[in-house]
Amino acid sequence: MSSKRVSTTLPAAFEFELAGGLRALVRPIRPTDAPRFERGYAQLSKASRHTRFFGQMSALSQTQLKFLTAVDHVDHAAWGALNLAQPSAPGIGVARYIRQAHTASAAEVAVTVLDAYQHRGAGMLLHACLHLTAARCGISQFEYDVSQDNARFIEHLRALGAEQIDLAEHIVRLRMPVYSASDEVPQAQPSARHFAAIMLRLASVTEVAA
Repeated sequence: MSSKRVSTTLPAAFEFELAGGLRALVRPIRPTDAPRFERGYAQLSKASRHTRFFGQMSALSQTQLKFLTAVDHVDHAAWGALNLAQPSAPGIGVARYIRQAHTASAAEVAVTVLDAYQHRGAGMLLHACLHLTAARCGISQFEYDVSQDNARFIEHLRALGAEQIDLAEHIVRLRMPVYSASDEVPQAQPSARHFAAIMLRLASVTEVAA
């Protein structure tokens, strides 16, 4: 008889080294992060705003800031990464899931990394944190709405086992399983192997003060 795998429990905060020696403090988002979100959004390029928010808002409203930072870490979870060398800066990036109201086992996912930190592995790291958190909270599927011109992210999700389930108004909708451990991740593609390696490293991180 096989037993159900128990997902890694991430500590409340931990350090993680990204590509190029970038040292990040990783922790769940909290309400006091609202000013970081406000400043971070202002630093996003127009292309990044379109990719993440599908629009060109000049700033986040107070309602949006509250929604993005007042999360319960069960039905709405969000992990953020801060640059340890610049602790007062807005941060590196954020990834979140929101459990679907009509299907408790599925959640919507979004990942945002500031332009200055693109291609350092921060998105994969935060995405992996979401998988481990979701697995422990009874979520088995993630869904993503991705701008059709964000080919790199779409390709990465497909490498991780995502399948396209819809396409409307240049937005691709994909669905993939939630992974609770590195050995569950398909590893035929380099980006998927990198993701699996990050999940494996997360199994041994230790808690730090934050």
